[in-house]
Amino acid sequence: MNLKKAYVLCLIVSMLLLSACSKEKNNLTVGILPDLGSIPFVVAEQQGYLEDNVILEIYQSSVDRDSALYSGNLDGSISDVLAVCLAQEGEFPVFITSQIYGRYGIVAGKDSGVTGAKMLEGKEIGLSLNTVIEYVTDSMVLADGGDPALLKKISVPKIPSRLELLQNNQIDAIAVPEPFITAAGNEGAIIVNTSDQLGINPGVMLFTKAAAEKKNSEIKALYDAYDKAVEYINSTDSAEFMPAVTEKLGLPESALEIVLPEYEKTALPEEEQVLNAMNWLIEKELLEQEYTYDELVKKIN
Repeated sequence: MNLKKAYVLCLIVSMLLLSACSKEKNNLTVGILPDLGSIPFVVAEQQGYLEDNVILEIYQSSVDRDSALYSGNLDGSISDVLAVCLAQEGEFPVFITSQIYGRYGIVAGKDSGVTGAKMLEGKEIGLSLNTVIEYVTDSMVLADGGDPALLKKISVPKIPSRLELLQNNQIDAIAVPEPFITAAGNEGAIIVNTSDQLGINPGVMLFTKAAAEKKNSEIKALYDAYDKAVEYINSTDSAEFMPAVTEKLGLPESALEIVLPEYEKTALPEEEQVLNAMNWLIEKELLEQEYTYDELVKKIN
């Protein structure tokens, strides 16, 4: 083999290697949870709207999701304002890039006698501590004239485990997202209150600073696919897609009975929603630094 042919061969091999590396670099790995906010992403995947480079990873708890994010295994995830604030203070830069639909609620055991959030004072409630679930729970109790400090909060990170505790009468109440609110209600549990009744929606999509800077076009394509899925969901009988979604996310069968919300296309969250959640963290002394809206939110163009 002469030098010219050897050079050309080396050049071809180098280009192939660079192409492979480039494809790997452009992968976009996104963490989702078994809740209503994840449904458009799953529908986008099943309808073929997502690019081939998008990988959806499903987590059963926010703790597992955050561990994956901090260890570098995720570019972004369905999350909440609180998680973004805590990550920023921990010098792990992430940005809110859109609002995501989230419905959270308090559900009490059918024999607990609890019909209002204030009545949870002195009772055990299963939830994930220092998360959006606790924030929403405290907000509901305060709105009902109660004192969140009087609740006996039990840490149960995995959402299905909370539902199991309630079903087995091992706890007075739980705080969960949909579709677990409906699942518990169908079993006879008392739906005490929900975040949409209070006008609270701290659910967001976040991406790491590195992903936001280096994978801007990939994130934009993801959001385009999300918006197509929203159009499809809002104009299609849920019986057409929910069985496959339920199986993919590992949701309870009662998810098939849920009346889905009118999903909205991707947009940034309201400033008030972001700052209220941040102030809750500061009041609980979980966050030392105060951030501006612009420090936490980044628009993907």
